[in-house]
Amino acid sequence: MSINIGAQIVSKLGSPNSRIPLAAKDIFNSAGYTYFSYDAGGKIEGKDRLVDEVGTGALWLFGIPAYKKLIDKTIFKKAGISPEVDIRILKDNNYLKTAIENAPTPAILKDLKKAGKNIPRVKALTMLKFIMSLGLTMLSYFALTKFKQNMTKKNIEKEFFEKQNEQQEKLSPYNNENPIFSDFNQIKKQKKAPSFGSSSLSKITEEIILNPINNMFLLDTCISGERLSSARTKGEFAEYGIKEGSFLFFVYVADKLIKKIIEKASEKLLNCPIKLDAKFLSSDLAENILRDKTLQDEIKEFSKTFRENCDTKTLYEYIFKNQNNTVVEAAKKSGIISTIKTGQIDTRKYIDIKQMKELSESLQKFISLSTKSNNTKSYLNKIKAIKVGSTMLNIGICCLFLGYIVPKMMYEYRKKHQNGKNDFHVKTEYEKELAAKHTKNL
Repeated sequence: MSINIGAQIVSKLGSPNSRIPLAAKDIFNSAGYTYFSYDAGGKIEGKDRLVDEVGTGALWLFGIPAYKKLIDKTIFKKAGISPEVDIRILKDNNYLKTAIENAPTPAILKDLKKAGKNIPRVKALTMLKFIMSLGLTMLSYFALTKFKQNMTKKNIEKEFFEKQNEQQEKLSPYNNENPIFSDFNQIKKQKKAPSFGSSSLSKITEEIILNPINNMFLLDTCISGERLSSARTKGEFAEYGIKEGSFLFFVYVADKLIKKIIEKASEKLLNCPIKLDAKFLSSDLAENILRDKTLQDEIKEFSKTFRENCDTKTLYEYIFKNQNNTVVEAAKKSGIISTIKTGQIDTRKYIDIKQMKELSESLQKFISLSTKSNNTKSYLNKIKAIKVGSTMLNIGICCLFLGYIVPKMMYEYRKKHQNGKNDFHVKTEYEKELAAKHTKNL
C-alpha cells in the first residue's frame, strides 16, 4: 500500500496536468516572500504579504475548480446535460458513435446519447462554464485585493497616530519645530494608483478551456496583470514585475525544460528511460512486460499498426474492444485513459491519440534498454529510484528559486533602490499623505 501511495504522489508531482506540483511551488514561493517581507518591511508589510499570498494561492488553486463544480451542479443539472462528457468527443462523429457503442454502463450510454443530440448546447455550456468560473475567480481576487489594501491602510493609520500621540506627549502639537510635521511640510500629494481595466479574450482554444493547468495559467496571467495595474507605488510595481515574471517561468516553463534535460541524460548516461508514469513503473505490469515476450510483441504490434497517419476511428475501436491489451492497460495505469470502478474505460472521457503513440514508443524504449541489464528486477528498481529522484530534483530546483533566490533578489533590489531594506514603500508613501493632511488641518 505504501508503495502505491508513494507512486501516486510521485506521479502527481511529475504530471503536466496535476495541480499538486504547482501547489508545492506556490507554498515555497509564498513562504519565501512572506519571510523576506517581514524582515524587510516589518509587521505591517508582513501581514500585507501574508494575506496576499495565502488568499491568492487559495483562489489560484481552488477558485476555478470550485466554481466549475458549482456550475455543474446548477446550470448543467438544470439543462439535463452531463458535465462528464468531453466536448472533444462530440467533434468527431465516428468517435462519438464508437464511444456510444462501447459505453460500459447504461448511465454513461444515456449521458453520451443526450450530449450527442444536443451538441451546440453542450459546447455553449462548456464555454459558459469556463468564462463564468474564470470571471468569478477574478472577482473574488479583486475583493481579496480590496480587503488587503484596506486592512493595510488601517494598520498604517493606527501605527501612525500611535506615534503621533507619543510625540504629542513630549512636544506641543502647535510647535512648528515638531519633527513629525517638519519632515512632511513640503510633501506634494501623490498620484492615485492606476486602476485595473477588464481585458477581453480574443480567442479561447479547447486546450485552454479543458486543461486545468492552462486554466490556472490564464488565471495567473490575469492576476499578474491586475497586480501590476493596481500597484500602489513604483517600488511595488517593480517588485511585482520581478515576482510575477519569475513565478510564471518557474511554475509553467522551467519544470518542463528541466524534465526534458533529466530524461535525456538518464537515457544516454544511465540507459534508464524515465518518461513513463510512476504509477505504471510501480505496477506489476511493468515487471511483467520486461519478463514476458508475448507482452513485448503486443506492444510492437500496437506501434506497428497505429503509426503516425493511422485511422483514428480504427484506433478508438481497437482500444475499446481490446481493453486488456498491454498498451491500453499501461495507458490506464498512467492516467491517459480514464476508467470507472470496474476498470472499464469511461467512454465519456477523451483519449489523446498523441499520448497513446508516445506511450507505445516509450514502452518500446523501456524494453530495448532493459536488454543491457542482466537483472530485470534491479533494472526496474533503478528506473523507479531515478524517476523519484528526478521528480524531486525538478520540484526542488523550482522551489529553491521561488522560495529563496527570487525573494532574495527582491530583498537586495529594495536595499539599493528603496531607502534601505527596512522600508515598506506603501507604508512610507501613505504616511506622507497622512502627515500632509494632518499639517493642513492644524
